[in-house]
Amino acid sequence: MKHQIRFLFIVILSLSFLNTVQAANITAQLDRSHIFLDESFRLVLEADDSVDNNPDFSPLHKDFEILGQSQSTNMSIVNGQYSRKGIWTLELMAKRTGALTIPSVSFGKDQSPALRIQIKDPATAKKPVTKNKDVFLQVEIEENKAWVQSQVIFNVRLFSRISMSNLRSSEPETSDPDAIIKQLGDATSYEAFRDGVRYAVHEIRYAVFPQHSGKLQFKPIIFEGRVHSGRARSFIDQFMNAGERKRVRSNSISIEVQAKPSNIKLADWLPAKQVTLTEDWSEDVLQLKNGEPVTRTISINAHGMMAENLPDLSMAEISDLKQYPDKAAVENRVTDKGVSSVKQIKVALIPTRAGDFKLPAITLPWWNTATGKQEMAHLPEKLIRAHGVAANTPPPAIDMTQMEKTEAGSVSPSTIPQIADAGYWPWLSLILGLGWLITLVALLQRRPGTTVAKTTADHPSLRTLEKAVHKQAGNNEAGRTKDALLSWGKARWPDLSITSLADISHNVDTDLADEINMLSAALYSSSTTHWQGSNLLRAFKAFKQQKNSKNQIDDQQLEPLYK
Repeated sequence: MKHQIRFLFIVILSLSFLNTVQAANITAQLDRSHIFLDESFRLVLEADDSVDNNPDFSPLHKDFEILGQSQSTNMSIVNGQYSRKGIWTLELMAKRTGALTIPSVSFGKDQSPALRIQIKDPATAKKPVTKNKDVFLQVEIEENKAWVQSQVIFNVRLFSRISMSNLRSSEPETSDPDAIIKQLGDATSYEAFRDGVRYAVHEIRYAVFPQHSGKLQFKPIIFEGRVHSGRARSFIDQFMNAGERKRVRSNSISIEVQAKPSNIKLADWLPAKQVTLTEDWSEDVLQLKNGEPVTRTISINAHGMMAENLPDLSMAEISDLKQYPDKAAVENRVTDKGVSSVKQIKVALIPTRAGDFKLPAITLPWWNTATGKQEMAHLPEKLIRAHGVAANTPPPAIDMTQMEKTEAGSVSPSTIPQIADAGYWPWLSLILGLGWLITLVALLQRRPGTTVAKTTADHPSLRTLEKAVHKQAGNNEAGRTKDALLSWGKARWPDLSITSLADISHNVDTDLADEINMLSAALYSSSTTHWQGSNLLRAFKAFKQQKNSKNQIDDQQLEPLYK
């Protein structure tokens, strides 16, 4: 009996410990960040099924009204693992303006994260006269000033106090025919008070990039929809879109776009709200191996700038350090706050000697649209260090026209006057040496399969790059295997433009091409799969052996120099 009680006590204690350490995963998110007083917004809380109690929303009452709430459950099975999430959606309205904190919501012992939110005064918003209007449009430019190619946020809001459906909006048009216009996410809906009247609001935000200086005029926006009459709809009405069609038009607004300052070079013109430079390395830069590649990834991050306008970076040449830049990758990230962009530049570096290398600092000038001043994004000087002796290091080249006496029978032209004063022995040595040299050249030319110039397959740098492919594929490193293959492909086919894995697959046999395509699929797949490099390594070795065998056959089929 005592043993059973002790076992039950241990089980209860273990369960209590598990409940303590397995904290629930709770997230909090707002449906938008641009909010005025008397406007409703949504707070969405998600929690997994390990929460030990229902949420307590009482802390929200201090600064917010809870206009409504709903709860739902999301269940999913991924890779045989069952998961369930509870979702709570609250419709809130702030009680005052200013920077407010949405406090943590308690789920028993677990809590949601707190959020900061800025509530603006409606009096600061540009708005038309709304008296006696059931539906009206409001358009707004958030920036006070703009620069050519800089980001301008353009807001469109439809206010309606009557029920409407099938809403459609015209696209923004400006006086600049080359302006780039991008919608910032999906339209949002909420409630707001204007002149003491509650309105349903339908808001769409755009990022506009003017390409010419001068006055930028926004043409009126047209919204239309069908107004519900309030009567019961018949069966025929369902297919006839019953209801009066209502169309509203906004007024036209404009902003002055300033030109690039004359003292700024066109190549240095990069107007944005923020620009930074970052770098990442595939290996420890102080523990590199001589002759083996390392990948340096430099990222240009900009807010308020399109990725297509981000510049290229020039890499300074460094003695004894080979550099193989890859094609840059660009990406635009759209949020309700605007467009943020990233440009990634990957460079494979191969040290050809042991020792230290200093990579010079990189400076990128950009124009701060908030302050109206030029600033510098900076990447400091970097020290990298290579250790060891490179495998298959080629012997130093010998200049036959400049070398002094090296061995018996091998002399330079500068020593011939001295030989004339030394009797006949130097002349005899010279003749014997020349005969030995001619014999050696003839023997080399007569040996089948032997050439004075090394083939591409025997290039020392190429063998080093092949070893890098073996290493990364053997370690099942998909990303690093891609970088190693690109470096190898550029050296293997120097006359071709090798910028991607697809370029390599077009120049190899079917087996290796299939494995390279599978590597690409693993790198860009949305699902998380662990790539195995054994098959690619096997196909890569077979491709090399096939090429080496072909080179030997071709050499044997050559006609001999002497018959």
